[in-house]
Amino acid sequence: MNSEINSLGYENNIQTIPESHLFPENKYKHGIPIIYHSESDKIIDQSCEARLSDDTPNKKSFTHKIFVIRKCKPEHIGDIFLRPSENDDSSIILNINIHTPLGEKIKTGLFRKLSILLFEKYKTLRIETHILIDHHKIINSLILSGYTFEGISQKFNSNSELEEFAVFSLLKNQTNTEKSLLFPAVDSNIYRDEKIALRLAEPKDTFCIWLEQSNPESSKWGLFETASLDEIKQKIRRCGLNSAVGPNILLTIIECSTGNAVGKIVIRNVVPPHVGDVGYGILPEYRGLGYAVRALNLLKKWAFNEAGYVRLELGVKEGNIASERVAQKGGFKFEGVRPGRLKNHDGSYSNEMHYFFLNPNVSYRKIGD
Repeated sequence: MNSEINSLGYENNIQTIPESHLFPENKYKHGIPIIYHSESDKIIDQSCEARLSDDTPNKKSFTHKIFVIRKCKPEHIGDIFLRPSENDDSSIILNINIHTPLGEKIKTGLFRKLSILLFEKYKTLRIETHILIDHHKIINSLILSGYTFEGISQKFNSNSELEEFAVFSLLKNQTNTEKSLLFPAVDSNIYRDEKIALRLAEPKDTFCIWLEQSNPESSKWGLFETASLDEIKQKIRRCGLNSAVGPNILLTIIECSTGNAVGKIVIRNVVPPHVGDVGYGILPEYRGLGYAVRALNLLKKWAFNEAGYVRLELGVKEGNIASERVAQKGGFKFEGVRPGRLKNHDGSYSNEMHYFFLNPNVSYRKIGD
């Protein structure tokens, strides 16, 4: 059987293996043996299905543990814990802990097939799972598997640190529903030029993004109150979740020659559909190098080629000449002044200088023509 080799050099096949097969120390005695083949996108181990049927948990305290093993090593790459819901007899709770990088397609197939199997064997109507908000790759796979985002829950861990979890659910009648991420991934190998590249914001960008919005010039012209460093940390932890379900996608601008984070660019969905609002900012020491214009041009390519936008908009406060120049050099057209639209930090309001850019690949016409 031919196997796809991923970037880590491992075969993209997943299975759990009974302890008697490869683990004589009986380490996995209580695990459920599940075999998932990525090539056929099927769970093929019939003994697994029989055991699930025989061991259906009927007590609130009962938990199944599924060991996920990479086939070619074999290497234990994660666990999936399964238990009944304490509040809803028709629901099952999944706790997912995949601690080794896997391709998105592999995780998506595993989650989808496992969910279908659980619906069939447990006769449940709903599956629920809580994922740490910074585990955005698992979040992406759950959405692509058909799961629906329900909200964010918080709880303290054993170190008394507050953690945030994204809550997802899947109903039995939704297993064949196809879903997509709200914002497609931004590949920094594609969205780059000779000077800069764009990628999703990461924890290591925290100080850069905090510093960009807290310097006097940015604070003067900013649309929002200056965020604390902890607030920026939380925003970046939620960055992957927000890019998957909304309301925005936050990208870091990277200088190619040094690899340094030099600024940010963000796009937010607005009404009507397929219209995005753009914001950007560059660290003071990197201003005047044309990086904001370059970032704007790369963002337009992604927004029109992959994200399906028809129109991009941006607004700056009246008097912010430098930001207006970025918009103009980026090809945005001035649409007019919106009086008193943007709030200042002292409670007053500024006029908005409004700019737009239309997708050149979309036809526009007056209804009736």
